[in-house]
Amino acid sequence: MDLLKSLTLALALCLTAPALPAMAQTQPPAALTQAELSQAVQRYADAWASRDADKIAALHSADSVFQLFVEGSQTASGETAILAEFEKILRDNPSYASTVRSINFGNGSVVIEYDINMDPPTAFTLGSFRFVPNGRPYSLPAIDMIWFSDGLVTAKHTYLDTGVVRANSHSAEKIEDAK
Repeated sequence: MDLLKSLTLALALCLTAPALPAMAQTQPPAALTQAELSQAVQRYADAWASRDADKIAALHSADSVFQLFVEGSQTASGETAILAEFEKILRDNPSYASTVRSINFGNGSVVIEYDINMDPPTAFTLGSFRFVPNGRPYSLPAIDMIWFSDGLVTAKHTYLDTGVVRANSHSAEKIEDAK
């Protein structure tokens, strides 16, 4: 049920503009053809499949934002902050892989519903919680809303079903000073 609520929220938010820095909002995005958008999405998917945070971050514009919508997560703005977030994601789940369930193209944006194959080897933080995995791999439902301009990602919003993470952990401990 939580995933259904997340999907409904994600689709509703897809109809609104992403939270971009003021400078980015003053310039209209360059229009992408459907073919260009499809190619940009494929390049981005290939970068994630490579598990190379530098390749992934290189496909973000200089003023891009990344927001992981889990309790305690902060918005990452700009190349350095986004790279750090992606390095952490890949470090916490070194065998990262995903399986797309659906993809919906919009005007310069895409909504992707997918499952992340999780098999974290050690305890990790996600938002304001520290999870200790139970040692068994599992599938984590996720939704990405991604906006593109000039072939680069200008904003990425990721929604995770953290109840699944909790259910597949020995423990989940609230962290006071989550970053």
